[in-house]
Amino acid sequence: MKNLAFGIAVGALLLGPVAATLAKPLQPLGELKVSKERFATVEVLTDHGKFEYHLDNTGERDVSAALQAIFDKTASLKDTSATFSFLPGVYHIDAPITVNLVCLELRGNGHGGQDIHGMNLKSGTIFRFGKNTGPNCITFQQTGHSKSFPAGESPWSYKNSKVFVNGMTFVGYNNTDVDTAKGYSRFRGDSPNFRGLNWYPAKGRYGNVEKEGQRALFFPKLKGKGRAKNEMLRVHNCVFTDLYVGIETEYCDVCYITDSWFAQMVYGIRFKGGSAVAMIENNCFADLETGVIIGSTKASNLNGNGFAYVSKCFEMHDINDSTISNNTLTNWKLSTGAAAFGAFCHIGKSKNLVMTGNSLKQEIDSRAKTRTVDEKPNGRAFINIENSTNLMFANNVVNTVQSQTVVRLHNVSSSAIVDNLITFGEDGNAVAQTGKSSGNFYRPVDPEKSAPFDDFRK
Repeated sequence: MKNLAFGIAVGALLLGPVAATLAKPLQPLGELKVSKERFATVEVLTDHGKFEYHLDNTGERDVSAALQAIFDKTASLKDTSATFSFLPGVYHIDAPITVNLVCLELRGNGHGGQDIHGMNLKSGTIFRFGKNTGPNCITFQQTGHSKSFPAGESPWSYKNSKVFVNGMTFVGYNNTDVDTAKGYSRFRGDSPNFRGLNWYPAKGRYGNVEKEGQRALFFPKLKGKGRAKNEMLRVHNCVFTDLYVGIETEYCDVCYITDSWFAQMVYGIRFKGGSAVAMIENNCFADLETGVIIGSTKASNLNGNGFAYVSKCFEMHDINDSTISNNTLTNWKLSTGAAAFGAFCHIGKSKNLVMTGNSLKQEIDSRAKTRTVDEKPNGRAFINIENSTNLMFANNVVNTVQSQTVVRLHNVSSSAIVDNLITFGEDGNAVAQTGKSSGNFYRPVDPEKSAPFDDFRK
């Protein structure tokens, strides 16, 4: 097993005045070396060999400088790709981390998952972010190699990032002013800032939430001259909790986000600039304000996700040639709001969008809730679809108590809204057109037009 050497100059940084202000003591860089007393907690597999380090996994020391040193030393290897495998445990990080590698995987071990409002037992590999981490807790920068593959052109100035995060748990620092740092537990009867309230930060929690709220994984655009992109992002079997945003990108070419859990936060996934192709499937979103926001996307599948106690599931600014299907939602009457404009989905613009097989239960009237990230405007339609052509909205079950329109079509044309089961409260209705809508076919389920059933035969 190899250990990359760490310079004295870097280690000296630990003696500076900043260290004295941190809540937990820093792990010295000299203790990264594996010994009889310090077992390997991090294994780094690269095309230059395998390296092992002892990164404190007790949660009692701040490992941010030591972890940054591991990433930096790995990135110093020429044209390398790397897999970082972390043993189970708690890795306390109290400063922002930056990763400069073209291709990497972060891999956790052990059964992942952490319900900060449940059993309060650690599980798997946990990155716990302190209050000084962020707003971008881990930033993945695009970078390059000395030559292209397979042509071997050199120099090669193009940069990108390909990131795979597998089996990791990311826990933020009191995003909503619930004192999770001291171990809230519903089993003790503690009263958090959710059920019946919201997961948006309490008033006064931040001076500017967009500048201060923690994002676990952040993927920026390249600044300055040059061509670069976040080419591929894969997140599998991960947990994000008590954060402002779980995953945020300024743009991502292709993403696969699957089999993960997003809970107790404001935004689960936020692609501000969009994603050319987004596969967001088989995830659980619970106790949060908004599950998924994407600026622009096409050829995408947003399918098979489960939502519970959320204000909004999907917000799509521009989505084409895509599906939003087979998702489930349950918002009971004491849930975390479920009141935002377009509470299941708010589609700003679309073409060739298919929405089928969604099962949605909404027990709170949108107009009863005003404290959400979408406070203005609020409570207009449970499903709000605008500026769309060739929309197929079919075979969905939408069980609500809405006292207004459940499905609103605004400037929608050449679309079909057929065979949906939609319920609503007094003064509500199922589907309505507004704006310049035309050429749409609407067929509600009508039991009176049903053919008779066959006789039951014993």
